[in-house]
Amino acid sequence: MAEAWIIRNIGKKGLFTYSINPYTGEKSGKNNELRQLMSSRTLAEMSVGNLSLRPVHRRNLSFIMNTWYREEGGIGYIEYDGKSKLGANAMLLRTFAASPHFEQFQSKASAAAEGILALQNADGSFRPWLKEPNYSFDAKYLLTFYSGEALVALLEYYFRTGLTRYFDEAARSAEFYLEEYVRNIADNFYPAYVPWHTIAYRHLYELTKADRFAKAVFTLNDKLLELQDLSYRIGRFFNPATPQYGLPHASSDGVYTEGLAYAFEMAQRTGDEVRAGRYLDAIMLSLKNIASLQYREKLDESPLPFYVYRGAIRTNAEKNRWARIDNAQHTIDAIQVLGKFLGSKEASTFEPWL
Repeated sequence: MAEAWIIRNIGKKGLFTYSINPYTGEKSGKNNELRQLMSSRTLAEMSVGNLSLRPVHRRNLSFIMNTWYREEGGIGYIEYDGKSKLGANAMLLRTFAASPHFEQFQSKASAAAEGILALQNADGSFRPWLKEPNYSFDAKYLLTFYSGEALVALLEYYFRTGLTRYFDEAARSAEFYLEEYVRNIADNFYPAYVPWHTIAYRHLYELTKADRFAKAVFTLNDKLLELQDLSYRIGRFFNPATPQYGLPHASSDGVYTEGLAYAFEMAQRTGDEVRAGRYLDAIMLSLKNIASLQYREKLDESPLPFYVYRGAIRTNAEKNRWARIDNAQHTIDAIQVLGKFLGSKEASTFEPWL
């Protein structure tokens, strides 16, 4: 249902509807280019095996390129509202790398990859903005999201092209963040960086077989499981004892679940059956919680036709009834990844849920 909703949620111009409230019929006037681009990458991947989605993917990509894409001096980037985020540029590169039309956009993908490297410091760390906003910001906080997204994008681009420069630069940045986020986890932990760095370190382990990457995945995800609710809203990632990590949110639950799917695969790959079982149990609890947030039945009070919100996922079980695009997108990505690791037979059991 989530996949069907995300496809129905693309407008004629090729842009996803950012957020809707099925109870009131409202559509949010807000937008976020990074979350739009995360959904664009999901659509690109879905269109690889579903030919009927390719025109939709092309329409979406055309909107992005015609409206937000800029290129200067061989550097490609997304500009939105006068700003250019590292995270948005990473999602653009991921979209190119996932696309069945990659060859047609190869020069733009190369420019986008260079745009990411333009924000890499000599020590391997990243800067959060290619074009900074005119307001103050917390670079350290932003990089808990953007740094891992950039690493994943560079590695996916390497997988697609075989260009070793991008593997080398991703590996160099990974060493910085292993120190920052893993070895110094007691001082610097923030859950947002866990899934993105998990994916990156899993890829690096696949490429290098270096034990430090496997150990990093386990350190990060063991810590993340401390946040999973096992007593009240079972399966969500929220602990009232740590409110500094944010309110309950289906988008967060979805991306944490995706990261755990990679951690599960890493545990299986390294023969750690105890962790594999623990991570898979956490994944199942999370997916059941997300399924409880999905709009599955017609609401008598909704002014909208049922098809408009059927399959959408509300933000949380408390007061936030809004269904944001990335709530569904992250869940789709989590299920697709888990399906690859478990096999199609076991993955098919998720369909009644989501």
